[in-house]
Amino acid sequence: MSKKRIEWIDIAKAYGIIAVVIGHALASGTTTHIIYWWHMPLFFIIGGFFLKPIDAAKLTEWKRFFNKRIHRDLLVYFIAGIGLITLYSILYNEDWQYLVNHLSRLMVGGRALNLYTSTFWFINVYLISIVAITLLISTVKSRWLQFAIVSGGLFLSTCYDKFDWLTFYNFKMMPWNLDIVLIAAFFTYIGYLFLHTDYSWIEKPRPITLLVTGMGILIAGYINGNFNFKFSMKSHMIDASLPKILLLAMIPLVFSFGVFGLSYLTSRLSGSFILATIGQHTMIIMYLHNALLDIASMAGITNVATQVIIAVIVPMLITRIKQPVMQNRSLYLS
Repeated sequence: MSKKRIEWIDIAKAYGIIAVVIGHALASGTTTHIIYWWHMPLFFIIGGFFLKPIDAAKLTEWKRFFNKRIHRDLLVYFIAGIGLITLYSILYNEDWQYLVNHLSRLMVGGRALNLYTSTFWFINVYLISIVAITLLISTVKSRWLQFAIVSGGLFLSTCYDKFDWLTFYNFKMMPWNLDIVLIAAFFTYIGYLFLHTDYSWIEKPRPITLLVTGMGILIAGYINGNFNFKFSMKSHMIDASLPKILLLAMIPLVFSFGVFGLSYLTSRLSGSFILATIGQHTMIIMYLHNALLDIASMAGITNVATQVIIAVIVPMLITRIKQPVMQNRSLYLS
């Protein structure tokens, strides 16, 4: 894997996480609707980039997969969740009942997670999706059949509005938003397929031009009222004036791959390391940005651009501070 390729993937992650923060900093409107078309699908596509088949019949292979791909993210999910829920309860002087109630929501996950943990549903669905796709590509050898299965799941997800058979914390949902995996697995598989075929086309001028032009046409058509498409993965909201499966399969892919193309072009600029560095800190920004946006508002900072900068930069600074501390601690313990 070339250095340049790694860089543009990091830059794509940076564009994605900045879009996530902007989407949460802005009030609902046209800009947020367009951002919601692609920012979460992009991360699921990238999540599929580095998946590979394993020997599904061997328990040791699954154990290795769990230790490499699941264990750390699962541990961070609970540690960050406990920390952020505790922080919110302190800042807003909540009682023990609130604290216990929201800590228990970490087990149920999905839409039950709100406030500072509202984006944690992504971790739930992401972990299940990479397990599901790894199982699929390990047991089904035909790529056509693999694609048919994930496409069928995507179509199934458009056949109902909300999962209303179970209720947790007054939300009609499955634990860990399990039904959203029908959508996420499709995009995760597309990511796997993309990086395991000839992906170099995304680095060529003509496809990039076509994708960016397609993005512009879709934005113009939406603003001019030629079609309607509102999409929120967490709440399973798919509101479309055209067949849902058509827009759900097309629009997030056009924008995600358009962002990939733009990221490759960005990687050729001298200052690209700034975005690449942001992309290397995607997860901590994902975890902390809602808390930081709220704290910025509490401090009287109302400018959206300033809020976004704080929510992106502070998690990176925390990581930079933590690394020397952990290194010094390791030296001391040794």
